[in-house]
Amino acid sequence: MTTSKTPGLGLSAAAMAEAVRAAASRKTSRESLSAVIDMAVHSGPCDSASITMLAKANRLSTVAASDPLIQKADELQYELHEGPCLDAVWVEGHFTIPDIVADGRWPHWAPRAAELGICSMLSLHLFTDTALGSLNLYSLRPREFDSSDIEAGRVIAAHASVVLAYARAEQNLWQAIDSRNVIGQAQGILIERYRLTPSTAFAVLRRYSQDHNMKLGVVAEELVSTGALPQFSAREADPEGG
Repeated sequence: MTTSKTPGLGLSAAAMAEAVRAAASRKTSRESLSAVIDMAVHSGPCDSASITMLAKANRLSTVAASDPLIQKADELQYELHEGPCLDAVWVEGHFTIPDIVADGRWPHWAPRAAELGICSMLSLHLFTDTALGSLNLYSLRPREFDSSDIEAGRVIAAHASVVLAYARAEQNLWQAIDSRNVIGQAQGILIERYRLTPSTAFAVLRRYSQDHNMKLGVVAEELVSTGALPQFSAREADPEGG
């Protein structure tokens, strides 16, 4: 961990721009997010950093972290349902914690974070046209974050938002592709077993989904993984619904 940086932006504007281009040029979104973390540690007001992503069903996860200790600090917040990185996901702006022990906003998480050696923190909201997550900048010593520190964090957060938006879109795309593939496999099972057409097999899956209040993707996964559907009879494979 780097602890000897000067306050504020540790890189020139040109160097920062080059760091952003380097992050954007990585082959995968995961590599790009890791590059943003590297940029944060080397140019931001912190010793370590992480990025929390907001996914479907309001699930939160750390998609990049500079080291395992910071990963643990994030995971404690998800486990305890409190902490600055959680609040920064939902609230625009930033949260500064000059002294973790003295701060009383997160009484369950703060003592656990202090045990890990974390003293101060700056968490910033990540967004484009919607909330994306938070950028979490950790310090291993008490630190009064001044205006230049916060501005540095905002600059990094702006770049992190763009990369995270791309990463989430990519993740959603692959999830959609996977879901379509599973649905296609489920159709194939019905086509072979009941001699249905592709469109009829899809209609059967959709009707079962509606009748049993299950998502279509879940129905398809159940059929593909087990070879059967609970309470499903040959009669339900009738194109007219029996």
